[in-house]
Amino acid sequence: MAFRDPIDKNMLRMEARRFAARCDGQVSLIERADTLREISRLATLISLPFSLTDDDTARDGLRLVQTRAEDRARELILEQLQNFSRAEDYQHEKLKRSMLDSWTNLTGPLGHLRTWAYNKLQAMEQQAG
Repeated sequence: MAFRDPIDKNMLRMEARRFAARCDGQVSLIERADTLREISRLATLISLPFSLTDDDTARDGLRLVQTRAEDRARELILEQLQNFSRAEDYQHEKLKRSMLDSWTNLTGPLGHLRTWAYNKLQAMEQQAG
């Protein structure tokens, strides 16, 4: 690795701290989001600049955003499934369509949660049926 000018190092460090602060702000927005569409949008809104790919602070900030988005999406999915299990039988089809529609918004880094949610729903339906 080539040695950089101390000024360049300081600029990169400052940029990494600024990126980490943006990630912290993004995490707070994710925690307040109440729809899967909004969480998915917020999770993909921020991306790591190429100049910061070697910086641990910046990568940790991005990892925190993705982890918190996944946790919040799981919370919302489990809440939807609990509402589904408490609903009357005649409401199940309507709620199922609504859940499947909201799960289509799980894209990008949250795309794997769609399969997880389908499996949870199928298990719940088998237990009830």
